[in-house]
Amino acid sequence: MRTFQFSPTWLAVLFFAGVLPAVAQLPDSQSDPLARIREAAKTNVEACSATGERLCEQVAPKIIANAQGDSPLAENLHKMADGIAATKAHNPGDIVSWAVSAFRDAGVDVQTEKYANPEGSSPDQENVVAEFRGRQKPEEWVLVGAHLYTGTQGPPTVNDYCGAAMVIEAARDIISTGIHPRRSIRFVLFTGNEDVMPGPWAYVRSHRVELDRARASITLDLGCYKIAGYSLSGRHEIEPGVREAMKPAGSLGTRAFFDDGGPGTDGLDFFLEGVPTLGAIQATVGRLIKSSPNASAFEKLDIAELKRNSGFVAVTAFGIAEHAEPLGRRRSRTEIEASLKSMGFSEWMKKTGIWPLWESGQRGRLH
Repeated sequence: MRTFQFSPTWLAVLFFAGVLPAVAQLPDSQSDPLARIREAAKTNVEACSATGERLCEQVAPKIIANAQGDSPLAENLHKMADGIAATKAHNPGDIVSWAVSAFRDAGVDVQTEKYANPEGSSPDQENVVAEFRGRQKPEEWVLVGAHLYTGTQGPPTVNDYCGAAMVIEAARDIISTGIHPRRSIRFVLFTGNEDVMPGPWAYVRSHRVELDRARASITLDLGCYKIAGYSLSGRHEIEPGVREAMKPAGSLGTRAFFDDGGPGTDGLDFFLEGVPTLGAIQATVGRLIKSSPNASAFEKLDIAELKRNSGFVAVTAFGIAEHAEPLGRRRSRTEIEASLKSMGFSEWMKKTGIWPLWESGQRGRLH
């Protein structure tokens, strides 16, 4: 019978192998549970946990602390409502340039995307697009958006800028954590006439080839109001995922109200493309301006509540972007049209002249 002699060196190797962490002894056929963290470290982004199956417990509190701490939200809102719009209402480019600077100050990569009004009724305009790249699936994305008033529809008011200010603040709340979610989050400020909504329309047209990778859009069309919850636009199957994403924001107050209302103005084109669409819902008694919502009422605005709104949206967006499974699939044109009719939204589209654009295929998913 053959025997083996172990040298002192080999004995030392065997001894240390016995005390190494289990991860170092995994056979080649078994995946390393820390591999993704190591890969994330190589790209200088943070991974949240070894498994990544759930929203990191430490992220939501950081987002909420950022939202409730010192922030430039009040200053940003004041500059948009007074410092820019009141003096330069006829130069939309100045407001767009300021929004770009505000996103850069928040620490996010930002650019503008020029578009020709699809209706051809106004000169070229620009959407402001910022992105926080995902650590694992950066090609998939969640969008947080609002209208950026560019002074083309009469005198501006504080109410016209609350949504844009909250989107910029939500970006800052997330980015300041230093933790990248699984998927990318895009923060978009849409320009153009709010009745026709050329900004969102142009955005989905120019990004149509990647809409299969759009996991959700969250739009803030509520102005200076407390957020009560989200409209799911008739998509009941996504409610559990939304509830899970927003659950860590419970300390900001109860905001678990859902309804089947339409997607709102800025969310309409994402809905028409079949993307899961969330629209922020106004609380019926949650107005944050105690008098007429104009620039002179700025000092009566509840900035603390606007900051809580931003934190609530930021936690929701991060949760959807981080969840292991997509929130919901992209719907087909047939499913979209059936939903429009069941909600009664098709009648509104007919009154506003959008329905013919849907029927002709100029607006919305083609198949």
